[in-house]
Amino acid sequence: MSPFSNHIDLSRFWRANLLQLSIVILLCLGCSDQSTDLEFVARLGNEHLTMAEIDELLENTSTFLDSADAVSQIIEQWVTNELLFQEASERGLKGDPDVQRLLADNERSVMINALVNRMAAAELGSAPEDVAIQTYYEQNRDQLAVREPYVRIIHFVFANPDSAATVQNILVSTTETPTDPELDRLLERYSTDGMDSNAYFPQSQLFSRIPGLSEAVTAITAGEVLPVFAHDGSFHVIQLVDRIPSGTVPALEMIEDQLRDRVAIQMRKQLFARQVQRLRTRALSRDELEIR
Repeated sequence: MSPFSNHIDLSRFWRANLLQLSIVILLCLGCSDQSTDLEFVARLGNEHLTMAEIDELLENTSTFLDSADAVSQIIEQWVTNELLFQEASERGLKGDPDVQRLLADNERSVMINALVNRMAAAELGSAPEDVAIQTYYEQNRDQLAVREPYVRIIHFVFANPDSAATVQNILVSTTETPTDPELDRLLERYSTDGMDSNAYFPQSQLFSRIPGLSEAVTAITAGEVLPVFAHDGSFHVIQLVDRIPSGTVPALEMIEDQLRDRVAIQMRKQLFARQVQRLRTRALSRDELEIR
């Protein structure tokens, strides 16, 4: 989970839907000319989905799923859409006038999006500069305050209670928060089922599926380490690194990635408005545009 995503990451909606959109694009652009001797992960009739296509899709998609879940979702969505597409083709829907009109509208949308993306790439580059992020941060501080407490934790999960107790004792005896290299050494030495660190979470959403654990974290102060917490065969070791009270404006470095996305969206909107106005002015000067 990205820190403060509930309140300041305006692009999260688009990212969450990007995988679905990319799958649809893959269905439209790929697979139709492939021969039957290709290695594939799914086939329906003469249509094939290859692992190479999935890998390319994942490389260009921001997704909140792990890789196994993402691959499974792509395959299932490809099969579902291919089944429906082939059924629609068998029913002769492509020749339907309403369908032809929608296909023409879709072609226009694809070309418009391609033009906007190329203009943005040419004029804006790959990402906003640091000075733009800093300026946005300073100008919008009042809007960036968190609406609920956020906490940053170190969280180990063990299958072995002895390993959990050992690491818990190490964290208790350490006067300062362990650095990333020190945490890596703990991971190498002790078998763990997972670890989260250097991430901020909304306090209300922390460990919502583990009864009592969120309340236990809420009750301690920064630097404290919880006793080993057992749940459903796993043993949790947690140190509270930091707590940000509601109403606090987070430091820039904590939310820089979210702000970069937000500024990029803002810049694209401004570019879009400028380019549309330029095209409108040109059309008017040529007496090509008339609005009654």
